[in-house]
Amino acid sequence: MSAVYLLGMLGACAAPTPRVLPVAPEGATPVGPFVPEARALFEGCTPVPDSATSRTYRCDGLSLWVAEPTDLTADGALEEAKARIQRRLWEGLVVVQGELPLAGRAWPSARFSACGEGGGACRAGGYVTVVTVELGRVRQLGCVARGDSRPALARCLELFEYLASQGNPEGEVLKEEALLVPPRLPWRALAVPQDCQLSASTSRAGRIRCGEASFVWSVYQPARGDVTRRWQLQSVEELAEALPGSGPVEEVPCLLESQRVRCTRFTAPTARGPLEVWSAAVEWEDRALFASCSFLSSETPFPAVCNGAFSLP
Repeated sequence: MSAVYLLGMLGACAAPTPRVLPVAPEGATPVGPFVPEARALFEGCTPVPDSATSRTYRCDGLSLWVAEPTDLTADGALEEAKARIQRRLWEGLVVVQGELPLAGRAWPSARFSACGEGGGACRAGGYVTVVTVELGRVRQLGCVARGDSRPALARCLELFEYLASQGNPEGEVLKEEALLVPPRLPWRALAVPQDCQLSASTSRAGRIRCGEASFVWSVYQPARGDVTRRWQLQSVEELAEALPGSGPVEEVPCLLESQRVRCTRFTAPTARGPLEVWSAAVEWEDRALFASCSFLSSETPFPAVCNGAFSLP
């Protein structure tokens, strides 16, 4: 989201996708794939696959992320976080430097808001900060609250406190070595086409990037219809808001993993032309799958990176 992340059959450049034994989405629960001590706090939050060293969550009007980059200093990570906000909320954005008290001490941070001219209504607001944890690891935190309301900002800080002191609420280590290779859905392996990169891959989520195109997926267990629908809506919101200039979201009939569903589809402008984003969710036995594939409109119908997950009826 993802924040960013279709074809009935893979293109010739894709490797075959052999059948594999089901992969249990460890730690997943009806309220989210979080460790027990984080479940109450993160209830209602939806994971949106990001990368091996970062996680993004959609939490009822909030977009929250935690990252542990290995190639940035604390100052560099804070500047990178501010640049991420600039790309997402560039119009009317105001950023103010400050500090946040987290995990027992004060850390450099930035408070931001994106509002209309002359004190008009705010579209969004929030915070970014960076803390240093054991062994000198840098942990970058960011939270975007829709509308810049006080209750939403307070929730940002509440979630920051957990992330600053405990790290990833899913309990997984945020490092490249944690990638699950080959990537896979519970019922089949996935291919990483030539010149593409696997940027996230666990037993329940992942992302494959190919230039402008990407394929993202998440799995949870046990499947519940109300949770699946909420999960889909929140994930699509995150994907759309992460792409400046996104057009309206429409629903169209499609197939996801050969099952008939309703896909959401929208476009966003890029320097190389319109980017199409397709997303859908489906339930399979006791599991639910959310998947999204984005690609340039010139690559239609669906490029190989989508791994044959999506097709048209």
